[in-house]
Amino acid sequence: MNITQIITDGCDCYPWHEVYAWLPVRSVTGKTLWRQKVWKRKVWVVWGTGFHMEPLVQYATLFDMINGDADILGKQI
Repeated sequence: MNITQIITDGCDCYPWHEVYAWLPVRSVTGKTLWRQKVWKRKVWVVWGTGFHMEPLVQYATLFDMINGDADILGKQI
């Protein structure tokens, strides 16, 4: 199934905050990031026709957020 919507302002959603990626993580643009400062947030994703939702943790670099790539539907799934 494909992600049809990302909910960023619902219950258990968190704004972007800066963390250090000790272990490899995948960014919203599909790049593998590790041993550097990254931005992290928790969102809810809606699958398929909208009847199934799951929590998702997204990671991005500051350049991803400046370019607007952080608002795309997550490629890491």
